[in-house]
Amino acid sequence: MTKSKTIVDELKGVVMMKLLNTPLAQRLIEEKAEKKISQSREEKPTAKLLPNLGKMHKVTGQLVFSDTKKPLHNIGLELWDRDIGTPSDYLAQGLTDENGRFEIYYDPEKAGFKDAPDLELRVIDNRVTFNAKNQPVYINRIASIIKGGDNVTQKEYDFGTLTVPYWPYNPDSPFARILLVDPEDTPDDYAVGRKFQAYEAANTLAPIKAKLVISHTLKPNQLSLAEIQSAYPPNLTIELDKKNPGYTRSDEYFVLRVLNGMNPCLLKRHKNNPNQYKVSFNWDNYEKDQTHDLNNVEALFELQDGKLQPTAITVQSRYPDSFAPHSPLKDPVTYTPKDGEKWSQAKRIFRTNSLFAGEVIEHYAKSHVQMEQYAVAVFRNLRKNPIRLMLVPHLKSLININRRGDDLLTSPTVGLFTTNGPLTHQSFIQMCQETVATYDWKGWKPRQPICQAHTYAQVANLYWQVLSEYIDAYFQEHEQEIIQEWVEIRRLSEDLLEHSMAYQPIQGVMANTDNDYDWYDKNELDRPDIERANINGTVKVVRPITLTDEPSATDIDNLKEFCRYVIFHTTLWHTWVNDSQTDEGGELAYNSLALRNGSFGSENDPAIAPDNLEATNQLYIFSVLNGIKYGLILKNEDDDVPEVLRTTLARYKEDFTRLSYEASNIRTLINI
Repeated sequence: MTKSKTIVDELKGVVMMKLLNTPLAQRLIEEKAEKKISQSREEKPTAKLLPNLGKMHKVTGQLVFSDTKKPLHNIGLELWDRDIGTPSDYLAQGLTDENGRFEIYYDPEKAGFKDAPDLELRVIDNRVTFNAKNQPVYINRIASIIKGGDNVTQKEYDFGTLTVPYWPYNPDSPFARILLVDPEDTPDDYAVGRKFQAYEAANTLAPIKAKLVISHTLKPNQLSLAEIQSAYPPNLTIELDKKNPGYTRSDEYFVLRVLNGMNPCLLKRHKNNPNQYKVSFNWDNYEKDQTHDLNNVEALFELQDGKLQPTAITVQSRYPDSFAPHSPLKDPVTYTPKDGEKWSQAKRIFRTNSLFAGEVIEHYAKSHVQMEQYAVAVFRNLRKNPIRLMLVPHLKSLININRRGDDLLTSPTVGLFTTNGPLTHQSFIQMCQETVATYDWKGWKPRQPICQAHTYAQVANLYWQVLSEYIDAYFQEHEQEIIQEWVEIRRLSEDLLEHSMAYQPIQGVMANTDNDYDWYDKNELDRPDIERANINGTVKVVRPITLTDEPSATDIDNLKEFCRYVIFHTTLWHTWVNDSQTDEGGELAYNSLALRNGSFGSENDPAIAPDNLEATNQLYIFSVLNGIKYGLILKNEDDDVPEVLRTTLARYKEDFTRLSYEASNIRTLINI
């Protein structure tokens, strides 16, 4: 990329953010959103039209998914007379049945005097909000438009079998993700309020990034890390050290971040010494890039008088030319708190491993990629079942942010994780696959606390209790409707199972290869004792919710467990890992996604830290990802969070506060 192009691109980005953050642009965005809305219409039921059927005409047909050819059930339809140059004429509405078939009666005279209608069928999706009386309000949106015959005069017109590209799966993705023919044209969208907040955040940060990138482009490597750092708002570690110099480099703070940081690590415990714990990151299975260091690390901890203390960190480095998986390694070296500066440097190396693993596994794979498979299946299948009202507020906008993440975070050439991190793009994808291929909703629940300082585990279990109470109450209120529309749950389960990745046992960086240690808590790990389904010779990672159209008590319990798992990961889990990114990576001297040139050395050594462009990108992207706070459960900005969830969570606010956590910060959904 030439210098001039880099400068122009940065300036264009700043100008675009400035323009998008103006009242005129915001009004245009609102108008664009309104164009996608199809006006709701009051229509008399077909049964009441029967006495007048003599003058009525009828259209019939069947809708099927374009990818699976299975029936597109229970979806709204509108029939229109298509007019060129003048507004089209609305004729009637209908609904497909469980087999995707439809039958719509209409009055041809609605097309206009002596105007035989040119038929157009609109597939209508809708979104649900709740009014002040907690009653659902449906806002219709056009999902697809199908052209029918011109100048139709016959009494009955058959559209035939129509394939609709409705939330199609991407056959080329290793994960169950949506296929977007036009990346900018998604079947879902951000809330307008969320867009405005994003533009406001980027409007503040984009000029900072542009100035730094342009300065580096004109005079490479002239900027110091301190100058880059000071250009961005201070993060948690900087603020803490202002009040208590050196605290964030202390062993006490190190333990708190291991337990409760952006990557709340799942520790292993010694089989013969229950007070001895460890956290390991082993990268032997992966290909390294040619720029960054890749160190295996292992941190040991001792539980003493109810407090976890770090006792040793072992670092094993690759040789400079050891890029391939399972390359030769240098001898491991162990450091203890007695080693002074070397101990501090070993902790920094551990932090970079934890941050990178946290971003790839805990944030991107477990939250974004794993939850997309549930989002696609829910939107494809749930329309009449009340479970839709429970899950959609947490799954909407997910495919939009994942699409943006494909460019911003995971692109092979410019993605933050793949350019700032130590792995090649192929190995990055390998890690994500290993994660998603072992994670399932069945049998999952949060880990138990190790000690009093284990805030994450305490918060997670308290929130799990909130969700359990909420879901039990919701099911009790809607049980009859849930059972009545169970066919949608069965089809949801079928979609998940059919498109699920093949199961594989835990491996790679997540595997436990120790003989003397085992996971201290297995609540969040795979349960191989729970049977999985085998589809055409492939054992699937996602287990079925149900296999029948009439649920058993076990099926109902499965659905509750499924809902709790999805809501937990799209709300608290994603909130925890996403909103801690600047805490961990917002100070370059404290942490980064990788180190260079041997990793050991002073925090002020620019040869070890990320280079100028990587440093700027890291601070910019982390700041943006943490800066957008739209979509909180208790604020309910989009009026679509069920009241019982909000009231249940609010009832426990003081309990969360006693754990030094603000329940009002929990996001409703993954929209950033």
